[in-house]
Amino acid sequence: MKQISIGEDNFQFLIKSESCYIDKTLFIKGIIENTTRVLLIPRPRRFGKTLNMSTLKYFFSNINSNENRKLFDNLLITKTSVFEKYQGKYPVIFISLKNCKGKNFNEVLFGLRVVISDIYKEFTYILTSNLFNDKEIENFNLIETEKADINLLENSLYFLCQLLSKYYNQKIILLLDEYDTPVHEAYLSNFYNETTDFIRVFLGNALKGNDYLEKAVLTGILRVAKESMFSGLNNVEVYSIFNNGFNNYFGFTQTETNQILLDYNLNEYSEKVKNWYNGYYFGDSEIYNPWSILNFVKNKGIFTEYWLNTSANELVHKLIKDSNQSIKKDVEDLLNYKTVLSVVEDNISFPNLESSRENILTFLIHTGYLKAKFSYQAEIEKYYEIFIPNLEVKLIYIKIIQNWLNDNIDNMELKQMLNALLEGDIDLFSEILNKFVIESLSYFNVNKDSIEKVYQAFLLGMLINLKDKYYIESEKESGYGRFDIMIMPKDINKQAIIMELKKIRVKENSKTALQSALNQIEERKYDTVLKQKGYTKIMKLAVTFDGKKVFTKKR
Repeated sequence: MKQISIGEDNFQFLIKSESCYIDKTLFIKGIIENTTRVLLIPRPRRFGKTLNMSTLKYFFSNINSNENRKLFDNLLITKTSVFEKYQGKYPVIFISLKNCKGKNFNEVLFGLRVVISDIYKEFTYILTSNLFNDKEIENFNLIETEKADINLLENSLYFLCQLLSKYYNQKIILLLDEYDTPVHEAYLSNFYNETTDFIRVFLGNALKGNDYLEKAVLTGILRVAKESMFSGLNNVEVYSIFNNGFNNYFGFTQTETNQILLDYNLNEYSEKVKNWYNGYYFGDSEIYNPWSILNFVKNKGIFTEYWLNTSANELVHKLIKDSNQSIKKDVEDLLNYKTVLSVVEDNISFPNLESSRENILTFLIHTGYLKAKFSYQAEIEKYYEIFIPNLEVKLIYIKIIQNWLNDNIDNMELKQMLNALLEGDIDLFSEILNKFVIESLSYFNVNKDSIEKVYQAFLLGMLINLKDKYYIESEKESGYGRFDIMIMPKDINKQAIIMELKKIRVKENSKTALQSALNQIEERKYDTVLKQKGYTKIMKLAVTFDGKKVFTKKR
């Protein structure tokens, strides 16, 4: 079994290190055979965009072409007619804007100067030729030393295409990864117009009317509306998540997922893996989250929210928290497996993002937090059925709920409740917890299937306030199962707490449900890990729910 290299998106490294690589090289053939010169392929984060761009770079690049050729040994692209004709034949510019971030436009511009400078440094050898005049050499040096003014910087990508084409007497392959990162940052920090004005010119110069360009491929998370980013560019063909073009080259297909689970002896989990990490629609294909699958395999079958931990999800939190009641109702319905129907757009206009329910849902679909299945068309508008893709993403929504619910909690009462819990005063703990539930959970109908996860997230959000003196863990193995919540004092002489959370089922009452939860703690020996660590004082606490009523019992 090959090693799993988490987060590694350099094709050359994966092949040379003999790491696990899912063969997506036919993506190259699709790019070559597409007759459009400029392609934009937006996909959610961590779905293999940068790795595919790196694969294109090592395939097309005429630098070290013989060595790069060996990287593709036994891969699918070598069995096609395009391999001999196109491999190693082009100068390649590969640029990523992922680090062009900041709290203001100047910081973003600084990041872009550094990125462009690094690209120019890769090609300083061309200045040793006699092909360029003094002005061209001067401008090259200004850009390479990060001294270019804004006008020269706006033209820097086109200028490099011009120089390389002149040097090699060959047209250029331009690969631009994460083109929309500066726009995300600008929108969040309120300098959107300055940033889009710059990026529009920067991209426009390089992509429109560029006679030195053979092919350009752009990737990002979103298709930013043409009027915002691609004004004047009519030569960009977009393959969004709703198109069938390239739909199997980002993320893992069912066949690929089955194979990797089989190879790593995890195929017994295939159905559960489907519930956790499948569910994205790209064109007609249903796709698995590749980041989550690889992490699941590397962690030998541990189910958790791997994708959640790759981003702060700031914009998603903001959109849901600050949205009107219709979006909150949509989230409630989605968590309770109800169908949500909406018009969905093929692009995002950031200035209008928060102006309507449809715009917010469109954003959440394109970023991977929701999935959409075409339902019907009414005149020019397309309506889609909208779902939460899988359990992993569902838990993200529950944590978002947790955050805004906790915003409504009075800090003094919270401290009183937590002290009561630690001191074993369960009656007071239960009284205050019930008050918080009634006041805070009014946002949502919690009498459905998601209740236990909602309450767990709610409690964990409050218990995090104990982190200075206690370790808070959840869903970890101990004894013969996984406990819901464990509170471990850093002082081993103090009392630890195991909490089992349960919804009161049909034909149960609070008394029998509480007893059942306590019995589960005992029978599955959830206290095993505590005893192994040396804790002798252990409280076992059952917490059960009936709608918005909470019942507790300790042992």
